[in-house]
Amino acid sequence: MSQMLTREDWMAARIGAEDAARYGCRQPAAPRETLGWFARFLVWLLGDDAPRPLANPRLEALRRFACATRAGNQPGVALVSELHRLGVQPVHLAALHGMLV
Repeated sequence: MSQMLTREDWMAARIGAEDAARYGCRQPAAPRETLGWFARFLVWLLGDDAPRPLANPRLEALRRFACATRAGNQPGVALVSELHRLGVQPVHLAALHGMLV
């Protein structure tokens, strides 16, 4: 018997749907510590409106799935495989897809 999606899972999907409109499903911003000095200067000067990744890998994967689905893109095989590895069942993805389309 598969478990149900949690409230946090649905919230991550909602955030992903909002990100599709706000950011166009851009990749989450890289940690500033990994940027070179010039890139950090540009972020300081111009700002960075890329979304911040969610701390939980499962929630982040659900956010990316929801963002891609809401934007009308087919989520990649790697993302779906990651979701399955993190315990998200196909029936859960179908429920999310139904909510987002």
